[in-house]
Amino acid sequence: MSKFLESLSKEELLKCVDMLSKNLLTLDGYWFLSVEDRYGQEVAIEIDKETWERYAVSEARRVKAFLNITEGTLDDMEKAIQLVSIAPVSAVEVERRPNSVIYTVRNCRPQAARIRSGRGEFPCKPVGIAHLSAFAGEINPRFKTRCIRCPPDEHTKDAWCSWEFYLG
Repeated sequence: MSKFLESLSKEELLKCVDMLSKNLLTLDGYWFLSVEDRYGQEVAIEIDKETWERYAVSEARRVKAFLNITEGTLDDMEKAIQLVSIAPVSAVEVERRPNSVIYTVRNCRPQAARIRSGRGEFPCKPVGIAHLSAFAGEINPRFKTRCIRCPPDEHTKDAWCSWEFYLG
């Protein structure tokens, strides 16, 4: 850990986490747009899906270590999913149900940026399935992931996508 980070207040550290989450999404967005412009959206989605699936395994391993997860229970998943790198800037809501965890993205920065630039929404469901299924599977191989809604599915203004995690 750098001395600079150690010198930051809790408020400054939270702002830093927010900034780093935005930076990751910005990098992903520019990378996706470059591939999309060169090879088309279908190829960009396929490559993005593979990339996020691979990334999710590393991401989940780090989260498991950070939280000292050994069993991979629903309670563990409830905590772990809140540490997905996009969560800090995605207005994520996590709801614990008796037999599952519901993860809802309220603010999707990549979709909002696409709409602002005139590109429109893109069907990110395959990428979400790859990322979140791999993440959940690394927390516990018994976890199943169900997409409740994700573009191209219809969604509300305050809920871009929702996912359910349960032990199978």
